[in-house]
Amino acid sequence: MIAKYYGMVKCIDDNVGKILDALKAEGVMENTIVVFTADHGDLCGEHARDNKGVPYEGSAKIPFILYYPAKIEAGTVVPQALGCLDFAPTILGLMGVDSSALKTEGRDASALFLGAPPRDWKDVAIFRIGRGNSGYVAAATARYKFIVSAGDEPWLLDLREDPEELNNLFHDPARRDVVRALGAELLAYCQTQAEPHWENPLIQADLKWCAEGQGEYPGRPKDAPPAEEIADEESAAAKPRNAAKKAARKNANARK
Repeated sequence: MIAKYYGMVKCIDDNVGKILDALKAEGVMENTIVVFTADHGDLCGEHARDNKGVPYEGSAKIPFILYYPAKIEAGTVVPQALGCLDFAPTILGLMGVDSSALKTEGRDASALFLGAPPRDWKDVAIFRIGRGNSGYVAAATARYKFIVSAGDEPWLLDLREDPEELNNLFHDPARRDVVRALGAELLAYCQTQAEPHWENPLIQADLKWCAEGQGEYPGRPKDAPPAEEIADEESAAAKPRNAAKKAARKNANARK
């Protein structure tokens, strides 16, 4: 597995090099914003897993490397949590385009790369995946990651003190304020963004307690359906949509 991974890394490196060589040959290298990113990470045995689809850093964290010497100083590191939705407004911001009037859900983070973070910048990014029992919705900061799912009680991970993500601190009394703050962020997101996971009673109960509750965590509500049943229901609901998508792709290919 590791050998194949390294082989893919070399392949990417070789081909990125070809793109950069072409930009240099055309004389536009210094007037081009070069972005290296991905849609997901790739676990290689960490936590006895491979590939993607889980909230661990190896899967959920992606590279976002910018080359723009006209404005971004070499070696600049942005520690704040960002998400894929921030990509478009950030690039537009680096180009001097005001994206505030555009109908985008992301945030312009260009000031972070330029070394002038806004005072009111909120260090929280939301990420999610929808896969029934294994699906989750999460909020991350530069230090913490808070995850809720149908398949388990909430997780709170301290990425600074526990970079291997081995210890769930959800029940730590000293982190109750962190749970409450990130729970409130997820609750607001789910209630305002038509998040499908919000239809899950297990996730609803956990988020409401995290954001509003006091005292001992009550556990999962007794009247909530088992996570496996919810996963089956979500999978069944997705089948008609997936079938329609496959039919549309088949028709599109037939017309080519």
